[in-house]
Amino acid sequence: MSNYSKPILELMAVADDGTTYRIERRCRILPGEDLPAFFYCCLPDGQHVSWLGSGRYQLPDGTIVQMVASHSRT
Repeated sequence: MSNYSKPILELMAVADDGTTYRIERRCRILPGEDLPAFFYCCLPDGQHVSWLGSGRYQLPDGTIVQMVASHSRT
């Protein structure tokens, strides 16, 4: 499944209470395709994270976080 979904960007985000979270932006490559079909964000355990725009994300439990740093994965 390594061609199914690969992390391309790791984000560090912080909630209002100071708790930090790692969010992964991944690309999904469908079987038989060479180019990513779409991008999505998730926690390291695979739970979906919603992008709200302007570096803000909503976690599965409803917590809103703000991106503070990012780096590409190769």
